[in-house]
Amino acid sequence: MADVIRLSDGSVHTLFDDRDALDLIGARMGWDMREWWEDRLSDDDDAGACIEDLEKEADRLRDHHREVMAELRQHSETIAGLIREKDIDRRALSSAAGAISCGTWREMNR
Repeated sequence: MADVIRLSDGSVHTLFDDRDALDLIGARMGWDMREWWEDRLSDDDDAGACIEDLEKEADRLRDHHREVMAELRQHSETIAGLIREKDIDRRALSSAAGAISCGTWREMNR
């Protein structure tokens, strides 16, 4: 879609895309100003790549978090099952608690 703009001198210009705007800037304000705007627009492209990288990292961290939480849940269910037993197997209980301790230590020291 095109944008129609009116400049302070009364002239009317139709801009179809960024290139039309840059051409108008170059014609009215000079090529240095056009190059400055081109640099500003290219910085936005870099920001888009950065945002994409951050989104990928957030997805990776979310998946990792789910894996860790599933591991902790498994160990806590093991402990809950051991506690329900009439005779508590202290060695198995200690092993499951130790696994939780190791997992949380590993995550805290990443």
